[in-house]
Amino acid sequence: MPGGQPDPLRGRAPAGLCCVQAGRTRRAARAVVGPAAVALALSVAVAQAAGEATPHVPVTRVHPTRYRATVEVSGQIAAVQSATIAAQRAGVIGTVLFHSGETVTKGEVLLRFDDGVERAQVALDRAKLDQAGRTIARDRKLRAISGVSEAQVETDQAGYAEAAAQLALDTARENRRIVRAPFGGILGIRRVSAGDYLAQGATITTITQTDPLRVLFAVPETELAGIGFGDAFRFTAPGAGGNDGTDVAAAQTGRILALSPQLNATTRARMVEGRIANPDHNLMPGAFGTVTIATGTPVAAYRVPATAVDYGPLGSFVYAVDRRASKSVVRAVYVKILSTAGATTIIRAAKATPLNTIVAIGGFKLQDGEGIVPETAGALQAARVKPGAKS
Repeated sequence: MPGGQPDPLRGRAPAGLCCVQAGRTRRAARAVVGPAAVALALSVAVAQAAGEATPHVPVTRVHPTRYRATVEVSGQIAAVQSATIAAQRAGVIGTVLFHSGETVTKGEVLLRFDDGVERAQVALDRAKLDQAGRTIARDRKLRAISGVSEAQVETDQAGYAEAAAQLALDTARENRRIVRAPFGGILGIRRVSAGDYLAQGATITTITQTDPLRVLFAVPETELAGIGFGDAFRFTAPGAGGNDGTDVAAAQTGRILALSPQLNATTRARMVEGRIANPDHNLMPGAFGTVTIATGTPVAAYRVPATAVDYGPLGSFVYAVDRRASKSVVRAVYVKILSTAGATTIIRAAKATPLNTIVAIGGFKLQDGEGIVPETAGALQAARVKPGAKS
């Protein structure tokens, strides 16, 4: 301006122009914010709709049972009967009638010594006995007609009894020259051959009864409650060889036959003897294994799938399914796990809470009090899961 006065409008936009620019800015902001807000609202609506969908959950009925705690101890197998067969008298072996590892029955002849002298003596005794018998018969006829005295008859009767006793004695001596199996079982390694001279007491072989078998084990003093005569136990011997040469774990169920009347002063354990069957002869005397036996008092419990048990900060729990206002809801029930075997778990509900139907699998996705649609496992697997629904 003239006189060097500054222009008050220089450097500033006109008022009308400022209003126009401000309006454009607000319209641009609305154009940008509008689609984002709509998208956010839609996403929230979808999430809410997904959250409101009732999940289809597999359920199962629980099975009440009685449970006893078990204890595992080391056990050893022993034969019910086992013997070393030896020579009762010295002599030369005539015939060997068995082979190593052969299965024999009670009384079966295994070996014969050279018994020619004994057999001849028995034949002589038998002849004397026959003669004494004929003498007694003749005396009785003569006594009927007073042809012989009573004293003579008594003397001949004594002679007959003596001949019978001598025959029995020599027959027993002959039988000692024959070796028989004392009981049925499996023979060990043969240690003699025909023609060998054996001294009295020399070992011929061994024999062992392998079915049934004894099981010897010790139960600690603290685990003895509830264990008694006739109780069942399970014996497992890892690596027992089968008849086909395979390496298998043999397990047999047995019964307790005897308990020691006193505790071991050193180990504070009570010795127990049981009996198990061994029809396949997989188990051998002398082998060690594990004895599993129930102890304590039976308690009420439930048998459930192992997948039904969930774990939280406060412990293990299952979801019970209740009916409330014509719909099914889940309720967390804390339990104590008593035993797990494979896919089955034995549980005991806290505070004796009754259980009927529980969630079989997938409980970690649920919340206490949440509504569900109960389904059997097979039906849920066959059904097509809807998008956005919990499964």
